[in-house]
Amino acid sequence: MRNEEVSDGIVVIPVRNEEENLLLVLQNLLNLQLFSPNQIWVIDNGSTDRSSQIAKSFAATVHFEPKLGYGAAILKALGEIKASGLYPTFLLIIDGDGSDDTNSVQDLLSVFTKADCDLVIGSRILGKAEKGSLSFLQRFGNHLTCFLIYVFYRRKFTDLGPMRIIRYSSLLQMGLKDRTWGWNVEMQIRALQYNMKVIEIPVTYFKRRFGVSKISGTILMALRVGIKILYTFFYLTLWDRPKRP
Repeated sequence: MRNEEVSDGIVVIPVRNEEENLLLVLQNLLNLQLFSPNQIWVIDNGSTDRSSQIAKSFAATVHFEPKLGYGAAILKALGEIKASGLYPTFLLIIDGDGSDDTNSVQDLLSVFTKADCDLVIGSRILGKAEKGSLSFLQRFGNHLTCFLIYVFYRRKFTDLGPMRIIRYSSLLQMGLKDRTWGWNVEMQIRALQYNMKVIEIPVTYFKRRFGVSKISGTILMALRVGIKILYTFFYLTLWDRPKRP
């Protein structure tokens, strides 16, 4: 894929206290030579370390969202894009903890472009998840939610993975609201409700090299995240379906 084909995309990287991991993520992304530094937007979600300084040292665009939550960071990026007057073709969302394999970015972009998709999801289940990168509760929650999606929507997903490409116009149509851990299932449910084209592809997922996961680091937090994802699924499916004209 040539650089000009991704010249109007934006990479969104939510981070909170990921200075060591973020350094590697930014190095690997820029080594792909697919994006310029100003296309990489790091959303600092309440960091108390040097995450934002690391991002600025790579000339990446940095925005701050003090309200904690992965969804809040993504909504912050969306708000800043609107305020800037930009209209990118797509957003590439990737974790700042180094778990997502940046070498999979090329595959995501190729499928997005060639298949004319609204959403391309990197599946850690179809691909390879390094031992210890996904906890039992994460795997179980993924499986349960994907099973429920199949039951209610007759669409088979294998994962709710964070690494994905979403068409910007489709993202606007979705009208996402979740500010915490339900953002990924909200995106997938809205895509189905609006009959958007969604494709999953296999990606590699690594065990984080530094620090502890904010989601799976403790059993209590993993349970809270799982409950929020299930709540979001049922709320969107039973009570907040899009109004048809």
